[in-house]
Amino acid sequence: MVRRKTKWKCLILINLILLSVFAKSLPIERKIQSLNVVDTAFAEPELPRIPLVPVSDHAKSDDVEANGEVNTTTEGNTEPLTTTDADTETPTTLEDEVLTTTESVIVPFPSEEEKAVESNVTTLTNGTRSLFRNVRPGQEARQYSIEITPNGNSFTGRAVIQVRLTSETIEEPIVFHVEDLNVQAVRTGIFTEVNAIAADFYVDDGVLGILPQQEASNYIVVIEYTGNMQTGFGLFQGEFDGIDYMAMNLHATNARRVFPCMDELTEPSTISFTFNNIPYNNIFMNSAQEDNANGQFKALLGPAVLWGMVAHNFNNINNPAAGVQLYARPGVLNQENQASVAINSYFYNLELWTEKPYNEIVLDQDGRMLVIALPDVHKDWYALSTVCIWEPYVLMERVNSVKQRKEALAEMAEAIARQWYGYVIYPENWRFQWVTQGLASYTGYELNKEFQSNQLLDVTLVDFNTVFVTDVIQEALYRDGYAAARPLEPEEDLFGEDEIREHIGGQRILKYKSPAIMSMLKLVLGNQGEDFIRSAGQILLNSRALETVNSRFFIDAINAGWFSSDNKLVEDIAWFLEPWVRSNGYPILHVGLRQGGVLLTQEKFGFSASDQVTYQIPVTWTSNISPNYEINDIRIMDNTMTINVPLDEEDYVLFNIQGQGYYRVNYDLALWERIIWALQDPEQRELIHPLNRATLVDDALNLARAGMLDYEVAFQVVLTMENEISYAPWKAFVRNMGFLQKRLLAMVEVDEESDPDIYLRMVRRTVGRVENEIGFYPDISVTEDSDVAMTRGLVMEHACKVGYAPCVAAAIDWFWDPNDREVVNPNIPHEIRPAVYCTMVREGGNDVINALYARREIEPTMYEQVVILESLACSQDQQFISTYLAETLASNGPYSTEERNRIFKAIVESSTDNAYTALNWISRNTANVRAMYGGAEKLEDIVWHLSEYMAGEFLSVEYQNWANSINSDLWDSESAAQRAKDIIIENLSWEQQHLQYVYEWIDENDAPTLVVSMVLILGSFLLTIFNH
Repeated sequence: MVRRKTKWKCLILINLILLSVFAKSLPIERKIQSLNVVDTAFAEPELPRIPLVPVSDHAKSDDVEANGEVNTTTEGNTEPLTTTDADTETPTTLEDEVLTTTESVIVPFPSEEEKAVESNVTTLTNGTRSLFRNVRPGQEARQYSIEITPNGNSFTGRAVIQVRLTSETIEEPIVFHVEDLNVQAVRTGIFTEVNAIAADFYVDDGVLGILPQQEASNYIVVIEYTGNMQTGFGLFQGEFDGIDYMAMNLHATNARRVFPCMDELTEPSTISFTFNNIPYNNIFMNSAQEDNANGQFKALLGPAVLWGMVAHNFNNINNPAAGVQLYARPGVLNQENQASVAINSYFYNLELWTEKPYNEIVLDQDGRMLVIALPDVHKDWYALSTVCIWEPYVLMERVNSVKQRKEALAEMAEAIARQWYGYVIYPENWRFQWVTQGLASYTGYELNKEFQSNQLLDVTLVDFNTVFVTDVIQEALYRDGYAAARPLEPEEDLFGEDEIREHIGGQRILKYKSPAIMSMLKLVLGNQGEDFIRSAGQILLNSRALETVNSRFFIDAINAGWFSSDNKLVEDIAWFLEPWVRSNGYPILHVGLRQGGVLLTQEKFGFSASDQVTYQIPVTWTSNISPNYEINDIRIMDNTMTINVPLDEEDYVLFNIQGQGYYRVNYDLALWERIIWALQDPEQRELIHPLNRATLVDDALNLARAGMLDYEVAFQVVLTMENEISYAPWKAFVRNMGFLQKRLLAMVEVDEESDPDIYLRMVRRTVGRVENEIGFYPDISVTEDSDVAMTRGLVMEHACKVGYAPCVAAAIDWFWDPNDREVVNPNIPHEIRPAVYCTMVREGGNDVINALYARREIEPTMYEQVVILESLACSQDQQFISTYLAETLASNGPYSTEERNRIFKAIVESSTDNAYTALNWISRNTANVRAMYGGAEKLEDIVWHLSEYMAGEFLSVEYQNWANSINSDLWDSESAAQRAKDIIIENLSWEQQHLQYVYEWIDENDAPTLVVSMVLILGSFLLTIFNH
């Protein structure tokens, strides 16, 4: 039945060209559609906004389009109409009136004649926008009935799709997305399946084209097909330790791998699923099962991307709240208590936070929240009811690593928040993913700040304000400094799978920057008593439930509450947000001394030169004269600002209080000197907030890396860390000094005359207080402060890696069980296990590796098992590393999908030699890595990870050879690989300009070296005198 493709391609192309030409000539195209609102979300406001107007002043029914949008243009005029408030005579846009009102407005439905006209307008306008606005303009898939029958590693499918075509396009083929599916037969019927007959079809470049024998506008399309189980995405079979399950995760573009569909966010349909011959006791989906029908689920309205399913024999290990159930694989015991308490807190607080009860999201939903600990897959989950989270981020022992708890609480809170911000509202196009991603992540961290808020009563709780600054804001600033970083919101809509993946996951900019911007925006909106980000989310959840959102809707939702408030630091939120969201990078606030105060100026930050952008910067500051690190006074700076504050010769000011702003701060040299003096004095240092001490380290090293500050100044800031024991400054130290450590190591490995311990000198000069006051030998009988435990773990991992002798000695002391020198000590504190294990693998031999493998077999928690697997990557035995990598590709190998990814990344991180081995290996196994590690998304995540560790010219060139090769097997991940290459070239440029200077500065300014040199000089002088 399959016809030749060429004929139909030509026919389709001619029809689309004609449609485009004729549609563009119609003046009615100027009528604004709902998507056009997006294009002006960040437009420069020409008119000031005004308060809410009475309902009677709103648009008449003649101004309202069929879809409920207000027509704000007239023929021949594309500017918004303006009205005048009777009292204030202030002009405002009609759009402002409608979108900011809090009163209900009854909008009459259009007549049938108006519907007909509107339908024609919509169809023609759609045809002029882009061939890729949807997979087939003029086509609507109104309903899907999907039947899936698994068969081992494959499945058979049957899709019955109700399709409607516009009269202008009925002669064109019916089109659906398909990927990795084998279409076997297609039948089409008019209105009903009863009269369906065979139809010709073709499959080309991920698109199924169907050519019905009958010409009609309403079809029932029946498609029979087969497909293969994927690895951790789409429809897949999961397995760990002999226990398997089946799951379906269609986010972000994986519905097309499960059934033929219009796999786009703006194409919601009524979808129902039936799963046949499922060999599991439980099967969960978004919707409830049909009565007396095992495997058949009720239909829900929405885009295909938001569906999910899990079929399993897991155990219901706890019910954290009414209607909430927690599931884990059999054999897991006594690891659910902390997760249960956390889930209870998140669930009840989210219902309060959102003002939207979970069991009332949509009719025929399952109604329960089913939190499932997946043992082998780590991937964001957006489907309703099924909240699937990688097991190490759910299950933990009663006594556990603070690092695990920190990461697990963040993952759980955000995963649960996505049930509202991700399912109830979802982006209009993937370019607006930052709105829902930001709301979910921001909400998750706010919930954790509340959940872990009693640190004064319980020192084991995690300070999530600190975590948000160190792990979100500063991480975003680091990644966003590269020229290859993408803006949060690209200028154009995204449709291609590769560009969607790269936008959502590339460098993880969205993950970190979107909540950082929302947190800063909360401060800008002022009014400490009300969270306008939260209220905006509530408005969107209730006014746009089960619909799309975009930047304009988010801004309007903020305006609905904020506009009537007293605090107006900015005049227009859209104008404020535009540079932060539409541009990559961020500003530097430069603080210059002047008579009577300081002068503030700004420029754009980047590791390389970039186009200048002007930001409205929320400025917060304090001084040593009257230090106040509470954020009470915020001022908005456009281009420059003068702050009058009398400073004596030793006085200083600090900006960006607690590091909450998304920008860096540079100071005049005189101010840096005063700040460094304060940091060097232990008493003065303690007067500075730990988050500001962290920000000073973070800013100084990144400004020096960008060539905006001399490394002389940056290293003077770094050397004051000898007085530091708080987690936040050490987190900044390790992140940024780690960049130097990798490149200094690569440098000395190829230069025999260089000192191999050049970086170790910096560690020796900075870890003194941590070693003396916190120590490397914690008392396991004492309950420690979480900040102390995290600091020790972080510093030991870094210091041991570079060979700091006291740290290495401690690791050796801790490793072996004192009662049995052939097994691993079971009482090693959780926080230092990564440092102890990695050090012993690096320093020891096969006995250490064998002992760790044996320990993994009896380790009760998966998190600790993964710690062991990552530590084994520290081996410098290249034969072992090569074998270790090969084992990750074995189809019946010992490692799960996510463990494979963790092993590879750990090998890349462990040393220059191992990074080269990993690069060489993946260049020869790219296709297999894609297949076994979790598809293109995971391959690209590995590629981005590689880019940070390609230190030195040799590794940089080797990566470029792979990325540029026509035989690279990168396929649709080539774009991501090229952007990662840009990062590598940018880092190599830094090495060529700065690395030698960094080496020489450390060499010439190392205090012990200076002492030894002076002793030698003095000895030579005395010997000369004696001989004379």
